[in-house]
Amino acid sequence: MRGLVRQKQKVYWSRITEKTEGLDRIKVYEKPVLYSFSVSSTAGTPEEIAAGIVPDYDRYITSFNRNFHPQEADIFWIDRIPQISEDGSLILNENGELTVLPDYTLKKILDTQKGNIARYGISKRGNEDG
Repeated sequence: MRGLVRQKQKVYWSRITEKTEGLDRIKVYEKPVLYSFSVSSTAGTPEEIAAGIVPDYDRYITSFNRNFHPQEADIFWIDRIPQISEDGSLILNENGELTVLPDYTLKKILDTQKGNIARYGISKRGNEDG
């Protein structure tokens, strides 16, 4: 069964938006939300691999929560834990960048119109800024 609690792991999710102050664009990070998801160890499902489909993402998240609606380019902490302040927001350094960078970004939404399961393809991030 895919929905077993013991197969789920803690995943922090956040969204990056931009606001304009004068001529500058400043990144704004939403407060991270903690979820429990099943996270694959490889990119494709056995069905995709058998069909010869090569996914363009590194891993995927399986969600049974139909209230979770991420967008492409949202960020995730799966192998790391973000630094969170007492009010629940992410801690930034003096340059306005994250102190703990996220490890994954949402690459592809593999959801269906019906059903209780949604999958999201995620890609490993490099050492770029938050």
